[in-house]
Amino acid sequence: MTAPTRPRAPGSAPQGVNPSRARQAVRDLYARPALVPADLSAPLLVLPGSPHPGNGLLPGAVPLGDVPRTVERWARLGILGVKVFAYGHDRDAKGSAACAPGNRMVRAIAAVKDRVPGMALTTEVCGCSWTDHGQCVLRAPGGDIDLPSTFRLMKRMAVLHADAGADVVSPTAMLDGSVRAVRTALDEAGHRDVGVNPNLALHTTLYGPFKELMGTDPAAGNRRGLQLEPARADRDTLVQAHRWVGEGADSLTLQPVMTAVDVLTRLHDSQHVPIVAYSTSGEWSALRALGTEGAAEYTAMLKRAGADNVLTFAAEQVAAYLEASRG
Repeated sequence: MTAPTRPRAPGSAPQGVNPSRARQAVRDLYARPALVPADLSAPLLVLPGSPHPGNGLLPGAVPLGDVPRTVERWARLGILGVKVFAYGHDRDAKGSAACAPGNRMVRAIAAVKDRVPGMALTTEVCGCSWTDHGQCVLRAPGGDIDLPSTFRLMKRMAVLHADAGADVVSPTAMLDGSVRAVRTALDEAGHRDVGVNPNLALHTTLYGPFKELMGTDPAAGNRRGLQLEPARADRDTLVQAHRWVGEGADSLTLQPVMTAVDVLTRLHDSQHVPIVAYSTSGEWSALRALGTEGAAEYTAMLKRAGADNVLTFAAEQVAAYLEASRG
């Protein structure tokens, strides 16, 4: 026997419909933007002026002459941040050109700031683009890491970038003591208001397209000793983040994020500094396959998971989609 249906009270919602989401006016009342262009930063990969075999493989990979119009286009879309990587020139074992006045990085910083002064500009501070062996660090004759020389290189690079107009510098080689060394060098040079944003880099294949394009794949070995092991990332990332903040980090970058969203959430819950989620070069092909709307949903998920800012090769496409949706 079927139970009698209880009459619905006048004005009540039909059974199965939640009043808090049934009406557009109520949904609008509670809605918050899942993602806005200001949540995005774009990688800017500054290449040699002459043709390069990988040129065009990644968004934001441009010769120096194209930097001004590229960042101006991003700014018009509401993107507020850029991270600059420079294809090193005159490479040698000591990364000497990384500290040369007027090198490609310095000129790129000036080009960005001349065209879009208000764009937050972060630079990579690492030897990999400037050494002829493609390693992030300098080596002693016996093959061990030469920490004093590596720290001197990083300090000189950081001050050079800050002198040129960088707002934030990002020490990439995960060497304990490097953040403190860079912070001290900036302070002594009068750049107390320039931020330090070190990487929390997990070992992954998702750096491949960037390394190929920028010529940063080590000539021998790999960087595993300078990266976090994925199987222990949920613990080791938090330990390293605590060390970096203790050394003077103002913010942190986690990379990659496609395979470490759980780590991003834990990092957000354990730290009180801003967290940048870097959707690395190897993620670009996957995001392209998702389509622009899918890439926007993915990026919004990273924000929801704890990212204060998302550094992504899809920044321009996602920002344009958000602008079109808003209109």
